[in-house]
Amino acid sequence: MLAANGIGKDAFWRTLLAGESGIGPITQFETTDFKSRIAGEVSNFVPENFMNGRVKARRLSRNVQLGAKAALLAVEDSGLNPEDLRRAEPLPIIIGISLGGFDHIENQILRVSKLGPNKLVPHAVEGCIHLAAASLIGAILNVETELCTISNSCVGGLDSIARGAQIIREGKADICICGATEAPIVPSAMAGFCAAGMVSTNNDNPKLASRPFDISRDGGVLAEGSGIVVLESLDHAMSRNKAPYAEVLGYGTSRDLNVGISGNGLKMSMRKALANSSLMPREIDAIFAHGPSDQILDVSESILITDCFGDHAYRIPVTSIKGVTGNPLAAGGAHQTIACSLSMKANCIPPTANHKFPDPDCLLDYVPDSPRHLCVDKVLINSHGSGAMNSSLIIGSAS
Repeated sequence: MLAANGIGKDAFWRTLLAGESGIGPITQFETTDFKSRIAGEVSNFVPENFMNGRVKARRLSRNVQLGAKAALLAVEDSGLNPEDLRRAEPLPIIIGISLGGFDHIENQILRVSKLGPNKLVPHAVEGCIHLAAASLIGAILNVETELCTISNSCVGGLDSIARGAQIIREGKADICICGATEAPIVPSAMAGFCAAGMVSTNNDNPKLASRPFDISRDGGVLAEGSGIVVLESLDHAMSRNKAPYAEVLGYGTSRDLNVGISGNGLKMSMRKALANSSLMPREIDAIFAHGPSDQILDVSESILITDCFGDHAYRIPVTSIKGVTGNPLAAGGAHQTIACSLSMKANCIPPTANHKFPDPDCLLDYVPDSPRHLCVDKVLINSHGSGAMNSSLIIGSAS
């Protein structure tokens, strides 16, 4: 885990439970002329500290740096040693990305504009391709790998995990490294989100700016981060006495239809995930919502959950972690999956941070104020992305 609210699963989980937002003023560039001057930045991240000179960090996009560090943390947490990884060769590495290396692209465009086309650095193209994150992870692990990048907007994190689970279920691999990584906090991307009216302008109160399902929300907050998980067949995990956090049960994806509700494809993706898991709606114990603090999407998701789950929707705790993390695009689904897995271990659902004044159009139980302690056995996770894409993943307790 690398997120605005902490590096590593322990810091991430502690701040989620406390509702401590990691959102603050942007420090990565000058924001004086921007309508929105806040974001969820990963603080105290020094890529040189883990690359050990093997790769020059300045040649890499920041999302690649974040993804490589997250992968190392995930492998360390899994207890897999180099010999385990070599036995898994070729090791599938599947990484979701939405915007990719925007920082690297922007820097090279500025360089050409200022110095001319003959002053572009040799690594200009290689440093910004979407495959760069998966490729660097493979290089750092130093094993034979099969690389895949899912550039599928904000749903890429969930899609990568679902794809890894499918590969394992088909018997093509025992281990997969999956997740997503994003670093969109650059002038061009921020200007685009501001122009689209998608981000909060609550610049004076950044920690309160992301307010999922709250009546006072005025937009989401752009963020960076990376979430990587190690997927493993149960037999393989048991053979090395490693207890899993959770089990991937099912998945569904759907594009929005041309009807009035924004994000309406979530209804179909949730139904597909339930069918793929062979579950009834009443068997879901909690929902980790997309909940980006958007004035329209928060209402849409609430309506669609109600349409999908019927009366049971009002009995399901629904939480969004974006009040703490901000919206790190494709990495958001990976962050949600990790938070959900930790919830199952702790039998505790983190609150929806900053949810103080309920929106009358959002009528579900959004776990306000403090964590909710209850048995968490099966959880649905939602993600929606630009381009009208929607994905839902269901994971279950492995105990």
